[in-house]
Amino acid sequence: MDQIIKLLGYWKKFTERGMGEELDRFGLWLNQQYAIEKANNEQVIPEDFNASTNFTIGYLLGSMTGYGEMWTKLTFRNLPLQNFHDYGTLKFIQYSEKPTKKEVANDSMLEQSTCFEVIKRLIKNNLLSEENDPNDKRVKRVKLTDYGFEVIDKATQQAAYLSDLLVGDLTHPEKESLIGILKKLNDFHEDLHRNAKKEDIIHNYNL
Repeated sequence: MDQIIKLLGYWKKFTERGMGEELDRFGLWLNQQYAIEKANNEQVIPEDFNASTNFTIGYLLGSMTGYGEMWTKLTFRNLPLQNFHDYGTLKFIQYSEKPTKKEVANDSMLEQSTCFEVIKRLIKNNLLSEENDPNDKRVKRVKLTDYGFEVIDKATQQAAYLSDLLVGDLTHPEKESLIGILKKLNDFHEDLHRNAKKEDIIHNYNL
């Protein structure tokens, strides 16, 4: 009886958040809630990481990155994508319409050689095709194949479900507050990534 009452409580929370009344969607969401609860119950911040506020934040961000990677692999398990970098690469190419490989690499957070290897793998898996630049035969441009468009559509739908999992049980005001904080933090790192030399970052932040 207790389990039934608990299940009804989950259903109440699910419908009150305006997530619909589809049982298959509820089943997916319910599995996500169990995963979150299990993770929260097991999460203990090591004493060393309580030495300072920044250290604690760094630990929690690292932990969230780990969970994000784990849930991403689960989300894309039936798609020919190894990680979220693959998805991001395909989305950038979709929006950019035949970018050069160098343009893709510049947008990526990966090393250029690593990004080129990712592109090579995506071409091999028939998600991308390449062609010569009409104005410079030395330059290669890439675009989505028909299969690539099919995969990116499915991946985008799955990414929406992944987002439901990643925000956990935050309230709407908490989500709004988190968006502001994460945007500010993202802007800081984006500027650093685009404009700072690695040597300066290592020196300035004692890395």
